[in-house]
Parts: sequence; C-alpha cells; structure tokens
Amino acid sequence: MKKLLALFTAFLLSIGVVSSAPASVRADLSLPIQGIDISERANFVSSPPALYGISGRGDAERWNLCKSLDDKTCTEARVISAQNHLPPCLSNLKVNCIQSVFAVSASGVKIEGEFLKYATPEYQFEYSASEVNNLPQGRGQGGIWKIAGVTHSGGGDSYFVSTNLLGLLDKSANSKVSTETFVFNKFETGIVPVNELVGPFEQATPIDFSDYASFGKTMGAATRVDRPLAESNSCAMLSNGLCYTEKQFPENYRFGMTVNLGSKLAGWFHGRIYDPIIDVSDNGTGQKITFEAFPVLVPSLYETVATSDLTAEFRSYLSSDRTFSVGSNRFIPGNSGKDAIEMARYWIPLVKDKATSSRTSWTVRNLESGEDAGVSQCSTGDGKLAGIVTTNALVYSAGPPTYNKAEGSLDYQVLSPHFTASGEEAIGSYDLALRSDVARCIYGFTRAPIQASISIINPDGDNKVATTLVREKNGWLTLSAKGFTYSSPTIRVSLSQEAEPTPEPTPTAVAPKTTKKTQSITCQKGKVIKVIKGAKPVCPKGFKRR
Repeated sequence: MKKLLALFTAFLLSIGVVSSAPASVRADLSLPIQGIDISERANFVSSPPALYGISGRGDAERWNLCKSLDDKTCTEARVISAQNHLPPCLSNLKVNCIQSVFAVSASGVKIEGEFLKYATPEYQFEYSASEVNNLPQGRGQGGIWKIAGVTHSGGGDSYFVSTNLLGLLDKSANSKVSTETFVFNKFETGIVPVNELVGPFEQATPIDFSDYASFGKTMGAATRVDRPLAESNSCAMLSNGLCYTEKQFPENYRFGMTVNLGSKLAGWFHGRIYDPIIDVSDNGTGQKITFEAFPVLVPSLYETVATSDLTAEFRSYLSSDRTFSVGSNRFIPGNSGKDAIEMARYWIPLVKDKATSSRTSWTVRNLESGEDAGVSQCSTGDGKLAGIVTTNALVYSAGPPTYNKAEGSLDYQVLSPHFTASGEEAIGSYDLALRSDVARCIYGFTRAPIQASISIINPDGDNKVATTLVREKNGWLTLSAKGFTYSSPTIRVSLSQEAEPTPEPTPTAVAPKTTKKTQSITCQKGKVIKVIKGAKPVCPKGFKRR
C-alpha cells in the first residue's frame, strides 16, 4: 500500500503538463514576471483516458502508455495506472459508469438529463472496460448531456459532465494481468453548463516517458494541453476544433448525478456545491452514490505580477528548499490543502483582494490524503462515506474539519478575495454534512439528539454573524452557513448534547391476590348448634344442617 501511495503522489504531481513543461519545479525568481493559476476543473481538461505501465525503479523507473491491459507494455510493468472519465451507463455497462444526470426545479420537479455524445473523439490510447479488474471503459474525456428546458446563461441546455478517476493496479512484472483489481484513490465529479465554440482547439493527449525524458523527469505521467488557450476562452473541455465554453448555471435549480461504482469510496469528500443531499447505497460489488446540490459562485485567480513587486516574505517562501507545481510560467497550487492556502495568502494582496473571474460551479471530489488524526480515527476503516465539506472560498482546507480540543469544536480554514471579479463584496457559503455516528464518535456522544452552532471567526478574533442551518435526518448531521464576507476566517462548528435521561425502572407486574369465596352453614345435634364456614362447608358427623 505504501508503494501505491508513493506512485499516486508521483502521478498527481506530474499530470496536467502545460505545453509539455515540467509540472513540479523550483521557483525561478530571475524571471521578470510571476503568475498564478487557481481555478476549478483544471483536472478535467488535462486528464485524457490513458493506461500507463510502470516499470523499473528509482532513476530507471519508466511510465509508458499501454493500449490494453494485456499488451506488451502493461505485461512487462510492475504497476499499471489508469486515468479515466466514467462513461454513461449505456448498453452493457452497468457499473463504473454515470447512471443519471438531473436538475430539480424550485417547485421540486425533477428533470432527467439525456446523454448526447462524448466530449472528445476517439483516439488510439482509449481502452476497454474489465469488470473483473474493476477497470472502467476508457472512452471519451467526459460527455455532453442535455437537460431539457433548464436553460443556462448561454441560452442553451447542454451540460458538460465528468466523473474523473485515477487508479493503480499492483501486479508482478513480466506477467499478464489476471484477477488483480484497480484501486481508485482519486475521484472528482462535475457538471458545467456549456456552449460549443469553434476554433483552433485540440484535445489533451497523454505523454509517455519517451516523449518527455528530455525534460529531466525520471518518473510520472504527463499530458500535453494548451491551458492558457483553455483559460482565456473559459473552456471546461477541449476537443479537436471545439471549446466547450463555460456558462453560468440558471438560478433556483439544484443539480445532481448518480454514479455506479465497482468499488466503495470511503472517508471524506469536499467540493463546490451548496446545501448538499447525499445518498449512498450498496450495489452488490461497490456503491451507488447520488450527489444533489445547488451550484455556488466561486472565484479564480489567473494573474501575473512583476517579480520586483513580490514582498520579501513571499520571496523567502519561494526560495525555500522545495518545488512548486508550475505550468506556462504560472504557479498551479490547486484550490485545496496547505500549499494552496499558503500560496493564495501571498497572492491575494498582490491582486488587490479581487478575483480574476467568478463563475458558478458544481464539483465534488474525494480527499486523497492528510486527514486529521483526531477525526480520521472515527471515519476510516468502515468502508463508508464519512462526510462532505463544501465552500465557495478560493482555497480551503480540503479534509475533515480539525478537532480543536481546547474549544471542543470542529475548525475549518478558508481563504478568498474579499471582492468578486465585478468588484462586489463576495458572500461566503459553507456546508458540512457529517454522518451522525461519526459525529458521536468524535465527541463521545450518546444517541440522544445533537445540538450545533456555527461561528465565523475572523483573523482579528471578531465573531462574524452568519445565517446558519443545523439538522439531523436519515443518519446525517447537516450544518450550513452563508452570508458572511471573506478574508481568512476560521469556520468553527460546536456540537453539544444534553445528558441522555436515565430511564426509570419498569415496575414488575404483580399478580393480584385471589380471595377464595367462603360460605357458612348452621348445623345442629340435639341442643348443640354449630356454624361451619368454608368453600364447601359440611356438617360434622351426627349433625344435621338446619
């Protein structure tokens, strides 16, 4: 397992290469400008379906593309990685596929989506499904669905939909794959309203070791994709000659999808949705998961500044003994986790506390690593979904909230520009859906009802008032906050519980005593008279009843 996790780390650091540049390098302060790219859905654009056979170790490690599980490259490999976008559940595909996409109107009417086409044309490194190996079909880089009558800002009702998976299969080198199965540790699903834009666009293509050895990398997988062109045209996906350009979601609609998986996803999820409803059920081999929620308005940063404008503290941070994910001379720290928060903290003042763009978003992804020990002990090992944390902040701590023993609270860090791209004050949202038994484990609670409160703690210690909602239903505890403004607040969730009443002992039922009915008779012998009592009195011998 440690070997697989190490390989995942290498893969995640190196996918999404822009114009064939290295993905993880040291900062170059000799350049006249520095750039930043913190945006949503970058993984969708830069992750075409691909199988990689991983052979060798250390400096001799190589990642080469396979056309199938049993071709020569994958047979020689000791590990196989799979990059995938789940196909729709059509024809003979029953698992590892997208079962449905839908919208729900304000009046509660559900509108089912219709699959129209794969977003990208076929190419040589797509692959067939193998249910026995838990390998989904590697066909297309997401799909285009029509949700009839649910019209977005572009005037259409087409939506790009993808569930992007990254998995590894461990095997013996120089042997064909048998019954070994893929373990998918990366899951990201999204819905994007789109229109088609014709232009000089090309879909992403995978790069194997022979293509990028000249870049000095010795391990990892990579992708060739023109990210600057995609960003400048707001492309949710690139195809050959087409950009699926992002539009805004219509108001007052909830959106959702159901995915049918061949294995179970456990632990924590996070993403860009509001007021989520989650349904998880067993499908025999894995899970069927439905996510339903409102989209949220999310900022992005896509900027450059003169290197001379960097603060001394920022220069020191960039000069530290570490590497950064970079593409097209821009830092790409992602939008969740420690690195993203650190980088955004330096950049937000440089861009005058204002977002480059603000787009409505609907994405959910799983937590790949870094769970807080105080919480993870109550949410791992049972093979179940433990909870989901969502916010519209630029960057945020992706894992479960940190358990603050001193305050007895669950704390969650977010960071975002104070202003949207249009200059308006950004309004924050936060949702935590936590499985009730996980919450009770963290706090040592009984089965009595749980009370909760949410506080927005600003860096100066001010407690910002927000509209909050707390409810416990169907085994889930849901907490929601909205209406607060951004800087770098800590969202603090405090749970409490009244003492469970001691039940009064049930009195033991005592059968009522039955009183036997008595009779009396008068008996006489000569002048002697006796009164005899009993249930069935009889006169003594020699006496006669009077």
